[in-house]
Amino acid sequence: MFKEKSILVTGGTGSVGSELVRKVLKYDPEVIRVFDNDENGLFNLEHELQGYSNLRFLVGDVRDKERLKMAVENIDFVFHAAALKHVPLCEYNPFEAVATNVIGTQNLIDVVTEAEKLITISTDKAVNPVNVMGATKLLAERLTTSAH
Repeated sequence: MFKEKSILVTGGTGSVGSELVRKVLKYDPEVIRVFDNDENGLFNLEHELQGYSNLRFLVGDVRDKERLKMAVENIDFVFHAAALKHVPLCEYNPFEAVATNVIGTQNLIDVVTEAEKLITISTDKAVNPVNVMGATKLLAERLTTSAH
């Protein structure tokens, strides 16, 4: 499925995103673009996976629609793992959680035009949410499914 395909992983240095990168590499994609706003995370993952010539590391934020437009160009599959995911941090910074988890997801939906698939990574906390993080991830799910 991923052989010779172009893949974008947003939040590509996070716990879920970096594991997706490692797993998808095994299927011989043409390119994997690892997109993240964590410069140190990008540097470390690039160092860890330095033997792969089909990786591209992009500094960017899902809040920046113009940067996302560049990142999705000629991409077949998008794994959207970029998120604020720590419950206490989201509780104390609710607008930041909305900006990343909700608006960032909508930004990605707005710029993805040619991709075969957009897969949004969510959480069990989106089911009957009782906190900001769960609520924002539920909204991200709804945006993704309604865009389809």
